[in-house]
Amino acid sequence: MSQYFCSIVDNALCNPAQRMYFDLGEYRYGLTVVGDGEPIVCFHGFSESSYTWDAINLPGYRVIRIDLIGHGDSDIPDEDKAYTIPQMIEDLHTVIYHMVGDRYYLMGYSMGGPASRFLMPWNMKVKSKLILESGSVGIASDDERAERRKADEDLAVRIEDHDGAWFATRWAEAPIFESQKQLSESVEELIYLRRSNNSTYALACTLRGSGQGVMPYVGGDKLEKFSVEGLYVSGALDTKYTTIGRDIFGKLPNFKHVIVEGGAGHNVHIEKPQVFEQAVLDFLQKKG
Repeated sequence: MSQYFCSIVDNALCNPAQRMYFDLGEYRYGLTVVGDGEPIVCFHGFSESSYTWDAINLPGYRVIRIDLIGHGDSDIPDEDKAYTIPQMIEDLHTVIYHMVGDRYYLMGYSMGGPASRFLMPWNMKVKSKLILESGSVGIASDDERAERRKADEDLAVRIEDHDGAWFATRWAEAPIFESQKQLSESVEELIYLRRSNNSTYALACTLRGSGQGVMPYVGGDKLEKFSVEGLYVSGALDTKYTTIGRDIFGKLPNFKHVIVEGGAGHNVHIEKPQVFEQAVLDFLQKKG
């Protein structure tokens, strides 16, 4: 008998979806499934959840939006190992395989971008596609990576000393989210609620186990050997990730880099959802 179990619950999202739970050993993953068609597996960013994709509509596709461990409706394990990149990738592969098999597209925003990339080796039996939104390739320099680990540890300690409301307020003040101040009050409130509802313990564990300070660097030669067809989307106001898109992904023959103007920053799928949708659909439906 399988040790895995998937259950469906009722919900009332603004983008109609099935809310599901997938039991994986001693803990469970929360996920939502929207639409019908070819499967696209989506990952959210740090301190977000699968509900971040509520405004995105991709007709003709079955969108499986997974809460990363410690986020959203997924469980908050006590063991540190659950938050490390190797363990997370192994677990996510198991969840995805039992949901859709080994034929699917991958889409990841910010922290969800590396998760998508690291899962690609599991998904190479057939030609696939990868969509990255404001995703990192890691830090090449050992010294800079060590500095980032220290910064992440300092932030983790501060998060543990406060509550979710403190974190949500502080995180919204980060320069990378400056463009979100143009959003409506209702959308800003939804973002705040998703961030503040997270466990501060889980956020701290995530920074320590899978933050950029411990993430393997996958730029340069490693990406050149990456044969999957890809799309990289960044907002014009997000100069850091637009530079990554231009200088790294934009130079790969099998990748397309789309820069979204009109006030878009780090989180294009929330700030300019219709533009993001169209870029994704154009990419997925491209012939050849």
